[in-house]
Amino acid sequence: MRNHFIFKLLLSLTVLPPVEQPVTPVLAAPGSDVTLSCSFPQRETDSLDSVIVNWQRGDTEVVHSYYRRKDQLQRQSSAYRGRTQLFPEELSVGNASLRLRGVQGSDHGEYICAVANEMSKIQEKLLLLVAAPYDEPQLAVQTSCDIIIVTLTSSQGFPQPTVMWRDTTGSDISNESHTHIELDNRGRYTVHSELKLKLKDSQTLTVEMSLDVLKQSFSHSLTFQPLPDSF
Repeated sequence: MRNHFIFKLLLSLTVLPPVEQPVTPVLAAPGSDVTLSCSFPQRETDSLDSVIVNWQRGDTEVVHSYYRRKDQLQRQSSAYRGRTQLFPEELSVGNASLRLRGVQGSDHGEYICAVANEMSKIQEKLLLLVAAPYDEPQLAVQTSCDIIIVTLTSSQGFPQPTVMWRDTTGSDISNESHTHIELDNRGRYTVHSELKLKLKDSQTLTVEMSLDVLKQSFSHSLTFQPLPDSF
């Protein structure tokens, strides 16, 4: 009976799911260069003839390959052509890090570094987060009779932010606003958001802008008073 219990316990242990290793996040802004770190066991006295390094994105997209002591880029994805670089002089000490130049928004995603040599085979995963914080938003106010136009402007950020306008009660009135977002030549966004407000009585207007990936948020409130009729 005791042996039967032990057998059932061992059987239950074998069906436990494997423990997922945490994916290391790496942050890079559009237009910048970034190094994706990867290390493997290698002694300086070991030959590099057997070292194989393969960087890929997802399960199939080849980012960079190295074997027979040189880069092998025949199957490299066209999206990375001319933008990747290993550090050959560092391979002898177990450094298989990849330099990615001119980061683009489309580079966002999970990368896998797989290395094999005489000693072992290793695989590391990294998550490249392509993002940049926005400048402090600037507010401008224009008045015309009983119409007030409030404009929010911010730039240098990525990806697109969320812009929300709220009235005195805190209700979302973003559907009454007009928001225009455009990409500059560095791959970052400039935001212009405008709301026209017809002022009949005292009102408080709040505008909020947030970038979730960097946990960045701004909130500004303005209170307007209508002019006296005599004026």
